[in-house]
Formats: sequence, C-alpha cells, structure tokens
Amino acid sequence: MSSTRSTLFVLAALAACEAPRKPDATPSPSSTPKPSASSAPSVAPPVAVTEGPGAQPVQLAMLPAAGPLCLDGGWCWQSPLPQGNGLYGVWGVGDRTWAVGKLGTVLFHDGKGWSYQESDTERTLSSISGTSAEDIWAAGDGGTVVHWDGKRWQAHKTGADFGLNGIWALDPKNVYAVGKEGKALHWDGARWEVQKTGVDMELKGVWGAGTTVIAVGRDGVVSRNDGSGWKPESIATTPYLRAVWGSSLDDVWTVGSPGDPVYRHRGKGWQPLPAGTLESRRALSGTGPNAVFAVGDEGQLSRFDGERWTAEGRLPVGETAGLWYGARGEVVAVGPGGRTFHRRNDAWHGYATPSYARLLGVAGTSAKDVWAVGERGTILHNDGTSWSVRSSGSKEYLAAVSARSEKDVYAVGLRGTILHFDGTAWKQQASGVNQVLGGVWAGPGVTLAVGRGGVIVRHDGASWKREDGGTQEFLNAVWAAAPDQIFAVGEKGTVLHFDGAKWSAQRSNTSVILTAVWGSSAKDVFAVGHDGVVVHYDGKQWKPMTAGLEGIAAKQEVFHGVWGSGPKDVWAVAAGGWLMHYDGTRWRAATRRAGLVLTGVWGTASGEVFAVGWDGTILHKKSVGTRN
Repeated sequence: MSSTRSTLFVLAALAACEAPRKPDATPSPSSTPKPSASSAPSVAPPVAVTEGPGAQPVQLAMLPAAGPLCLDGGWCWQSPLPQGNGLYGVWGVGDRTWAVGKLGTVLFHDGKGWSYQESDTERTLSSISGTSAEDIWAAGDGGTVVHWDGKRWQAHKTGADFGLNGIWALDPKNVYAVGKEGKALHWDGARWEVQKTGVDMELKGVWGAGTTVIAVGRDGVVSRNDGSGWKPESIATTPYLRAVWGSSLDDVWTVGSPGDPVYRHRGKGWQPLPAGTLESRRALSGTGPNAVFAVGDEGQLSRFDGERWTAEGRLPVGETAGLWYGARGEVVAVGPGGRTFHRRNDAWHGYATPSYARLLGVAGTSAKDVWAVGERGTILHNDGTSWSVRSSGSKEYLAAVSARSEKDVYAVGLRGTILHFDGTAWKQQASGVNQVLGGVWAGPGVTLAVGRGGVIVRHDGASWKREDGGTQEFLNAVWAAAPDQIFAVGEKGTVLHFDGAKWSAQRSNTSVILTAVWGSSAKDVFAVGHDGVVVHYDGKQWKPMTAGLEGIAAKQEVFHGVWGSGPKDVWAVAAGGWLMHYDGTRWRAATRRAGLVLTGVWGTASGEVFAVGWDGTILHKKSVGTRN
C-alpha cells in the first residue's frame, strides 16, 4: 500500500464511491508484428445476464470448517473461512485438490477439509498444474517455480526474474510456464530455460497435451509450441485472453475480455461462439468436449454442454481467479479473497462467514465480548463462541470502536457518526460535527472522539461537546492512560497530549502520518503509522523504534493498529498482511500472510488477541496455555 495513504483517507475515498471492479488492463502497443488473422465469423452480441436463473446468486450449501487454519505464531482464521489469503490457481487429482496464492500460500484439500502446506517461498503463486499427486508445479512472481514431489514443496532456481501467470506440466520432464513480455520457461527434467514465444504481449494462461502447449494473453495473442519451437497465432477481435483449456489438441477453448465471445479451435482456426454472459471470464476447466465450466467477474458461472454456453448463476464473490473441473465431476473455484467453492452432485458448497466487509476497528471487554466495525455500518460481535452480525442502524463507514463495559460501547465514522451500545441496541448520538471521526476512546472518566481537521469531541455524560486541540491536522486515533493523560495522533507526525486542563502538541520526531496509538501507561506509549514507522514515548520524549522493523520499513507498508497486554507484549498490524510483535527488546514479524490489509488489533489482559482487516478478515490468537 502506498505510503501516502492513511486508513481514513482510504475510508473517505471508499465512502465517496464504492470501489469499482478492477478493469482489464489496457493492452500496450506491441513492437512485435502480429501475424495476420483471417476475419472471424460474426456471432450474436452477448447480452447482460440481468434476469433468469443465470443472474441469480448460486444457492450454497454450507460446509463445516474442519478446524481453524492457523498461520505462524498461533494466529488462526475466524473469518473468512477457511482462510483469507488470496488464491489464484487450483488443480487436483482424484479427491485431492491444491490451491495456491498470496505470498506462497498453498492449501491442500484431502476430500474432507483444507490445510496449509509449506511452499518453500514467500512469493505469490499464480498458477498450478501437475501430472500426478507426486508431481505438481506452481509458478508466480519473479520467475518463482515450486515443485511438490508427494512429500514436500521445493523452490527451483529458474534464473528468471519475470512474473509467471500460468504453468502446465505435460510430463515430469516437460513443463512450461508463461508470463510477462511474452516470455516462457521450459523444464526438461534437468534445468529451466527461458524461451521467446514470438510475441511480446503478456501471456496469461497455458494448457497442453501430448508434446504441445498453447499459451494465450493480451491483444488476443496465441502462441503454440509442439516441441520444435514457438509459433505465434492471434485472434484479432479480442483485447485480452485470460485462460485456455482443451479436451484434446483438436478441441481447445480460450476466454477473456468482458463482452467478447469464447473461442474454440477444432483444428481449423479459432472460431467465436456466444459466451452467454457479458462478464470477463478469468478461468476455464473441463472434463471433456461436452462438459466445460468458465467463471469470472461478479462470480458469474457459465457452462458448455456440447451445444451452447449458458449462464448458471453467480457465486457470492466479486472476482474468481482459479477453476478446476475434476474427472469425478467435482468443480472447485477459488478467488482473491481466499474464498473456495465446491460443486458436488450438481450442488455448490461454500463456507459460512459472518461478513466479507472491510473491517476497520476492533475492541472489547473480554474474549467473550468483542466488537468489530467497518464499511457501510457493519458491526460484528463475538460472544466467545462465534461471530454474528449486529444491526447498527447506520450505513456509514465505521472507523473505530471502543468499549468501557459490556453495556457501554462506542463506534465512530464518517460524517461525524457516533453510535452507542447500551447492552441492548446500537443507537446514534448527535456528535455536533460532520467531519470524519477516525478514533474513539471510552475509558474510566474519559469518552473522546477525534477526526478530520483536528476535531476533538468529548462526552460529558449528557452530550458531546467540541474541544480545541490547537491543530487542523487529521487526527486518526486517541488513547488515554487516565483522564489527565490522553494522547491523540494524526497527519504529519502530529501528537497531542491532554494534561487534564488543556491540549498541547508534542514533538514526535517523525513527519509521517500516524494512524494508531496505545500504551501500557503514560510513560510507555506506542504510536504507529506510514512507512513502517513506530515511535515510542517514555514519559519525556518520543523516539523512533527501528530494531526489527527494517523489512516493513523497506516496503513502506502502513501500520494501521497497535495494542498490547503490557510493555513486553505489543502487537501492531499493517497493510500487506503484516502482524508484528514487540517483546520489550525488538519487533519481530509473526506473519506476513494475514490477508490483504490489516486495520485493527485488540486483546485481553491475559494475552488473547484479535486482528481485523479487509474482506471480513478476523484472526485470533489464544493466550499462552490455551488452544484455538
């Protein structure tokens, strides 16, 4: 995430307009002349699937979670299920399935449930293919290729530094991977070789049979290699091909851009066929010429039955990235939000998850009373057993939450929104301001909210009243050790301190945006922010902390939350799925595989901790001596 963005900048932008679906990348001009293509037969233009069974959400039967999937350091997924790291490719054999994704994520399904496998890489994996359960290959960022031999995954030295989007194994000694700039890698059983495919457009997918592979990509590029070298082809009427699959070399399909046909090659050139939907199709798989599935944007499923493509409904996901149609008839679809869907006996199955909303704050009074808040008025509650959705009565984005007791909880957000829970229901309170409120603190003798333009409002027991903090900078968070020891942090390294009588500025020794603040006492306060910055206050001055933060600082990731049970047990969460821990001496990364963006962290005095983030992310770490 860019170091110029704060949590609440994102919040405000999201409130202004719902984040659009990521568009197809605009093809760049090619310096390599494309081979000429005969004009394709015209097909009836596709129509938007807005009504009928094909437009309806797929009814999912809920699958039980076999058990929590856990990351490094004992952090386990509570939402989404089974886990929240993005998945981009899936492949299987028999009743066994593997899915790959963000930062080397590899999931294995044994026919009953998913489990993690160590991949030997932290590079994102985009594609997976194999010849047997003892010969599986996955490829991804920076020329990464890893291999499964039935016992463990092992990274290969490919000598390549370009991103790989697709991989296909013809046999254990004949594997192709394709990616950026039209480049390919080939494995001959002994070493990897970089190959030119005759095109310089990015290649997105590859499939093969016998000794031949076919790669497809941007600008309708197709290149074929039968073992004697790559020979370019093209489909002139589409800007983007994303996936390719065939039942044989005499029956190959490719799909891609929204609004375009699907294309079929039956030995006499690529012929367009009506796609049945307008949505972009991102993945394709089948078991034979009369049984092919495609899935794409808005979760739109389509199926070819030997005669035509028809829409079959929408999975509850904004985008899908991988699809596997097994020989036994099971279909598995995976997506960027870590979602997995299974089709068995003509019925689709998924995992129950309380919410896929972007969560922005978390707090509570005990492990049996935890609140999480987020976009469009989302409020979730955990009673120690499970998470459930609670009615907030608001559609505003909620940025922060703080709990003084089980019957005294506050949440704040856009347009000066303040909500209060009295043990029975959430009710709106008049804040007297319309600026974004980014932080709230409800503690003994103190109820404060802060926000844009240096806004500070305090509840005096009857109503909210504005105070002058002496700044116009955006205040993102507030924390109090006592009524006369209150700290607020914000843009340009702003730190304000309230001594019981007035607010005054403190020198933070940083100019970056500070997003969150917490302390174990007034002489042990931590503030976190952009560019992996952490500053610490010892009661006299603020000093930057650097030990153990070199990696996250180098990536300029944004810290969004901080909390601890004491001076030697402090957690901080960041964009990129970083979970950092401070043990009183130095910071250490507990994991980088905690979803897309982490935004908040909170825990109990016994060390039980919860972290939340985008896409409904909720992670839980039990205290020492207890089990998840």
